[in-house]
Amino acid sequence: MRAAGSHTLVNLRTTHAHTHTETMKTAFVTLLFASLAAAEDLKDNWIYFDTNGTAKVNFTVGSHSITGGEPWGGVTEQGNGILIKAGRKNSAGVAAAFVNGISVANVLVTNHVIDALPHDMNFAIFGNLTVSFSTGETAVCNNFRVGQGHYTAHNNWWMGSARCESTPTTQKMTCLCEGTNLEFHAEGIDERMYVLPSN
Repeated sequence: MRAAGSHTLVNLRTTHAHTHTETMKTAFVTLLFASLAAAEDLKDNWIYFDTNGTAKVNFTVGSHSITGGEPWGGVTEQGNGILIKAGRKNSAGVAAAFVNGISVANVLVTNHVIDALPHDMNFAIFGNLTVSFSTGETAVCNNFRVGQGHYTAHNNWWMGSARCESTPTTQKMTCLCEGTNLEFHAEGIDERMYVLPSN
C-alpha cells in the first residue's frame, strides 16, 4: 500500500527537475546569443607597412587597451600586415592609455591629421615591433604602440614611441630601434604606413 502523500512528492520532484532543465536551457540560449553578438562585433582590423621591395612585420604584444565591453581576439601577422581582431568602439580611456608617456612629437597617424593627438580610440597594442626587409636589414622597435582611431566613417591608425621623433608638417617619423632605425611616412591611406630603414 502506497504511503499517503507519495504521489505529491513524486510530482514535486518532477516539477523541480523540469524547472531546472528549463533554467539550464534558458541560460544556454542566453549564452549562445551573447557569444553570437560578440562574434558579430569582432572585426578584422588590418594595418599594413609598405616599403621598397618586400618586408615582413611582427608585433610582440606586451599589453593592450580596448573600450570596455568590446570583444578582443588577439594579434596575428601576415607578410607586411598586422591583424588585430577586436571590436570597434572608441573611448577616451583607450586614447589616454595610448598617449601616456609620449607627446605629439612621438607619434604619426596614417590619415586625417586635424588632431595632433587622438582624443578617442577603438583599441591599442603595446610591445615590440619588428620589421624585416628583403635587403636583410631588421629593425626591432621596443616599447612601440599602435592604435586605431576614428574620424567620420573611417578608422585610421596611430603609432609611435618615446624613442620616435615626428615631423607633422612632413608626415614623417624617425624611430631609434635595434639593428637599424626606421623611418615612417604617412601615405594618406587609413590602413597603410610607408616604412624604410633609416641609418
